[in-house]
Amino acid sequence: MEDRKNMSDFEQMLNDNEFNELKKGKVFTGKVFESDTDGIWVALEGSNGDVFVKREDLTRDISEYKSGEEVTVKIVKTNDEEGLNHASEKQGMFDKLRNEIKEGDVVKVIFKAKNLKGYDVFVNGVLKSFLPGSLSGLRQGDAMPKGLVEVKVIGIRGRSITVSRKDLIDEKLNKAYEDLRENMVVEGIVESIKEFGAFVRINDSVTALIPKSEATWDRNMPLETVLKVGSKVRGMIIKVDKENRKISLSLKQLTEDPWIKIEEKYPVDCIVRAVVTQILPFGFTVKLEPGVEGLIHESEIFWVKKGRISDVAKVGDRIEVKVLGVDTQNKKLTLSYKQAIGDPWTDIDDKYSENEIYTGYVEKLLPNGAIIKLEEGISGFAHVSELSWNFVDNPQEALKESEKVKVKVLNIDKENRKIKLSIKQAIDNPWKLVSQEVKKGDTVKGKVLRYQGSGAVVLIDKYDVEAFLSVKNASVEKVESIQTILNPGDEVEAKVLKIDFETEERKGNMNISIVDLLRDRENKETQEVLNQVNQEN
Repeated sequence: MEDRKNMSDFEQMLNDNEFNELKKGKVFTGKVFESDTDGIWVALEGSNGDVFVKREDLTRDISEYKSGEEVTVKIVKTNDEEGLNHASEKQGMFDKLRNEIKEGDVVKVIFKAKNLKGYDVFVNGVLKSFLPGSLSGLRQGDAMPKGLVEVKVIGIRGRSITVSRKDLIDEKLNKAYEDLRENMVVEGIVESIKEFGAFVRINDSVTALIPKSEATWDRNMPLETVLKVGSKVRGMIIKVDKENRKISLSLKQLTEDPWIKIEEKYPVDCIVRAVVTQILPFGFTVKLEPGVEGLIHESEIFWVKKGRISDVAKVGDRIEVKVLGVDTQNKKLTLSYKQAIGDPWTDIDDKYSENEIYTGYVEKLLPNGAIIKLEEGISGFAHVSELSWNFVDNPQEALKESEKVKVKVLNIDKENRKIKLSIKQAIDNPWKLVSQEVKKGDTVKGKVLRYQGSGAVVLIDKYDVEAFLSVKNASVEKVESIQTILNPGDEVEAKVLKIDFETEERKGNMNISIVDLLRDRENKETQEVLNQVNQEN
């Protein structure tokens, strides 16, 4: 029995020695213990000695191998001329993978080349496999990924191995979508911002959309002011479409809807400050806070008849408004601008008095006069006869819109909200000075203003009054039309034929003659010559 047992142990020892014998083609596991520029040294397990793996037989760069790291190698040469044993990690890994890899495994590959039907990829950089283009997860024109890429083994036939990146991506997507549900709060990185919303990457597999309407309660705020590309955001999932693999997020749902307590914050009849956001043909909108806007209709802008909204407010202006109504259900506010500033006619008697002079602005020119704005909500009317001490046929020739003018209040009708104004009476009547300084027969100078009837109107220098020059008094020669000898802007010198001035409240009249002035001068020269002749005789 003892002999048999010894024989059995001896045979086992022989078998073990044969199995562990360092022969070409055998695969061993060992640990790195040294490296140099040409390769690495590996100590094989089971006291089978050391082997050297050349640089070209490694699966990685030499610098990536650490002392004590375990590697799998295949013996390629034993006891060479220098007495060294050589091995290959590439072949070792190849054999190991060939024996161990199976369908369904997730492995890492390196893309090497593109072919007609797909890509040549290498598992762990050593085992050649095929990745069909339709399963690559890449689009036409995409560059091949760099580095190690995870794929799934979907087929093994003899030495041919087929892998799929799409299957693995789909599995990850399916798992990701299984884990996501509505009302869940997630974090992500903003990848891009479009006009309709922003795309946010939640994880390596899922990108969600934040619709513009869900970014903030303030619907008019640009997305770029709320989100920045590359920034981290938190959002609530409001929709999961697993079939089409779409997820919608909301940022505003994580904050309180400003309309929930709107009646408490803005009770009816309160006056609040707001920012003008938009000018409309029938009014303008204002923002009280982000997400809370209201409309001010034109009927709540002007106390009197409709004016130009642009004269009252511009986008960005901060104004006071009065809350007239709150519609929580439809998220609408009814506001008033005019009631916030108050009715300017309430204390009109304290602010304006008849026969007093004030400053205003020409608001609008009409065929029969001008509307003068004294302050917001208070305007008066100056008839064409009250625009100037001179004759005015067209108000647009005497005034310009927005022009600053002095006016005298002639009458205040508080009940009907009307004020009569006079521009001419806000200054002294120039005809009064003319009546004191100019008399019939004097010589005056002026500039032709316009044609009128059969003559022309001349603005007399110094006094700013108008005189009439008839065609028969314009030239010693007979002319049919004054337009043939004088043009507007021409400077003229003439004799005063007539001056009429009744009272300080009325305009005066003056008639002048160029012909009479010329005749007077001619007669004077003639008389001077006669006087000289008589003296000589």
